[in-house]
Amino acid sequence: MILAGKLRRGAAAKGSDMADEASRKGEVLTTAVKSESAVAVPAKPKLSVAAANPAPVPNEETNKVVHIVRRLQEETIQRGALKQRPWVPISLAVCIALPTFVAALFYLFMASDRFISEARFAVRSNESKAIDALGMITGMPSSQTVSDSYIVADYIGSRDMVEELERRLPLRSMFTDGDFFSRLGDEVTLEELVEYWQSHIDVYYDSTKNTISAEVQAFSADGADRIAREVVDIVRILVNELSAQARRDAVQFAASEVARAELRVRGVRQDMLNFRVAHNELDPTQSAEAILGIAAELEGERSKLASELASLSGYLADDAPSIQRLKARIAALAGEIARIQGQISTGVSSETTLRGTSATPVENGAPEAMASVIGTYQELLLNQEFAEKAYTAAAASLEHARAEAARTQTYLAIYGQPSVAQEAAYPRRWLNIWVVFVLASILWAIGMLGIMTIRDHVR
Repeated sequence: MILAGKLRRGAAAKGSDMADEASRKGEVLTTAVKSESAVAVPAKPKLSVAAANPAPVPNEETNKVVHIVRRLQEETIQRGALKQRPWVPISLAVCIALPTFVAALFYLFMASDRFISEARFAVRSNESKAIDALGMITGMPSSQTVSDSYIVADYIGSRDMVEELERRLPLRSMFTDGDFFSRLGDEVTLEELVEYWQSHIDVYYDSTKNTISAEVQAFSADGADRIAREVVDIVRILVNELSAQARRDAVQFAASEVARAELRVRGVRQDMLNFRVAHNELDPTQSAEAILGIAAELEGERSKLASELASLSGYLADDAPSIQRLKARIAALAGEIARIQGQISTGVSSETTLRGTSATPVENGAPEAMASVIGTYQELLLNQEFAEKAYTAAAASLEHARAEAARTQTYLAIYGQPSVAQEAAYPRRWLNIWVVFVLASILWAIGMLGIMTIRDHVR
């Protein structure tokens, strides 16, 4: 057993020496392995224990030596490949290690801290509107409130907001305390300031809850808190102005309708006055009723005289004085009745009717029929009644609009006040360094793949 162990150790040492020699020369040492196996085999029969199974020991030692030789060959080939491509480790250092080192140097020692102050609020209204079917199904707020919320969300990042903040705070100096890459320039235009402000304010509108959250970034916790509080105050003023404007618009529209209805009433009344002055009639329908009453009386009297004439003609001659008087009276009544009927249907000259009733005047030398006068009067009267009813409805709408405007109020409900941050939220140093490392590695791998592909095609 002791002799077998010594032989194995001797074989292993000899194989290691041969492997080193093969690695220096760069040749495959298969002949050395065979000679080593030949040396190890004759020694085994001298062992009493190993004589029973002499084959396995040389095979194991041979396999180990072959494995070591192959591994050394692969390492030799890799070292040769690296010697043939010395630019690979250089590109690895330049493309991955250097950007990562620069990013680590910047983010760990140079990048300025940026603090966040967040405000949460919502635009609410106490107006009680009927819930529509879509709102019942989706649970969405009213369209007016949603519209105001979108206006507020857009206004926070607008130029008007920046100008108002500049009037209240030293906004430019508050953004010039950071590092070279993050701070605001010394002399920037208003447009550049607005663009910088939009990159340091995050506004999120949740349409399902109708809530707005605004995050303000600054290089100090107190600065971020001051800016966020001013933003909330400016937004509150904006919402109040929108509410007041909506109320003014509603009342103004109703007032304009009342003014238009009033002008219409005045015009119709003026037309009625001109008609009465032109025709010298306060109410032509009453005059017509009076004339028709006179005609009916005259017709009754003529009928009575005709009956009396018929009774006298039975025993008196036609030339009797009483008969002649009755005929004359009947003829006079018939003429008067015909004149009155003509006044109503076709018009008459401007003469005085019976019992002091005045006839219609003559326009352009032609008399105007009473029926036509009554038709014109009724049309004017209908227009006057319609205009007065429209004026009454407009006046009622104006009063309702005023009451509704006084009751309706849109306001800003703040449920998350701005606060002073205890620690910086940005930059996320280790995450940014890791991102730079991963991106540099990906770009380097893509570049190496492209170079190898080109070289393979060239060869």
